[in-house]
Amino acid sequence: MTYGEIVLGQFRKHREAVWCVRILGALLLLATYAPLLALDVPFWTDLPGGPAFPWFRALLDPTVFPLAVDVFFNLLMGTLPLLVALWFVLRGKRLRVLRWWFAAHVLLFLWVNHGREELRTSMRDYPELVVEAKASAVFPPVRHHPSSRRSEFSLTRPFSQGNLQPGAPPPEDKSLWPYYVLGSDNLGNDVLTRLLYGTRISLTIGILAVGIEILIGISLGAIAGYLGGWVDDLLMFVAQAVLVIPVLFLILFLMSVIEKATIYHIVFVIAAVGWPGVMRLVRGEFLRQREIDYVTAARSLGLPARRIMFRHIVPNTLAPVFVWATFGVAGAILLESTLAFLGLGDPGAPSWGQILRIGYENKDTGRHLVWAGGLAIFVIVLVINVIGEALRDALDPKLRR
Repeated sequence: MTYGEIVLGQFRKHREAVWCVRILGALLLLATYAPLLALDVPFWTDLPGGPAFPWFRALLDPTVFPLAVDVFFNLLMGTLPLLVALWFVLRGKRLRVLRWWFAAHVLLFLWVNHGREELRTSMRDYPELVVEAKASAVFPPVRHHPSSRRSEFSLTRPFSQGNLQPGAPPPEDKSLWPYYVLGSDNLGNDVLTRLLYGTRISLTIGILAVGIEILIGISLGAIAGYLGGWVDDLLMFVAQAVLVIPVLFLILFLMSVIEKATIYHIVFVIAAVGWPGVMRLVRGEFLRQREIDYVTAARSLGLPARRIMFRHIVPNTLAPVFVWATFGVAGAILLESTLAFLGLGDPGAPSWGQILRIGYENKDTGRHLVWAGGLAIFVIVLVINVIGEALRDALDPKLRR
């Protein structure tokens, strides 16, 4: 039995963690296939002079999806079934299949994102065009765009039609009157649609920020722990200087310097204040590992320090880093939601923190926004933390049951 099988067996003993993995997988599927559930572009239409299947073109259209994050997930809709098929066909090479698929998906995303300006079209209000032309069309179940502004409608409660702003002209056709399953915000945005697409933003910021933190932390921690001396003292001084400052205040200062924040700025700001935790963890493991016999043998063979650090010692320090990463993703999601709640997030990205802030500013009529945004943040953070606790128990022999 391999070490991975032992860890997986121990992890499966935590039934609540197994259910949390399923919930996280369901959230990932909802985020990936959000355009199938909510979008104001039809799958098919017989508009005169228009494309027969505009939904497929809209997936890569910068006018419909200006964020590169959406393009990544839209491409994932097509490549994910391919991964599942190869996963069951090539069972003996699953790890290689995962690597090949991930590399191919990233390359496809970079290629498509680089040239998708050629696919830009003028913004079209398909529901209104279909009604005016008396054409046929098949829309997703929720006929709303995550960032389209229906400013003529005010904040609306769940399971009701939109409420017109005072003095706003009503739609000429009753079929154009929007219906909101989970209500709307003060700009007429559908809350359900923004929750679906907000899952993409939260997962992307959490995973990317933690990935950068791990990359910086492992590199600096390996250098500090292996070389020691003044190099260790200098790097630890920098790490301690970052840790001394309260995280939220440091992030608020960095975000105030940025003129127009995007989700990529948020990712790098969160990573800039989070790497010391990984560095201290890796440094401690290096201080312990560098005195073990296999490191001494590698030195006696004349192997270069870089190979000893990153080829031999780093793989033996990754177990605690994986545990830290799960809690780090939950923390990054909370920080992003906090920034969005304070109005320092990306205004063009559907964020759960924005939903929470609008509900807080409209306490009398927007309580459903507080429940929707707060519950979404609570569920994903709870799920990831439970997975992290179970993973820590499975990786630590002293805590195994």
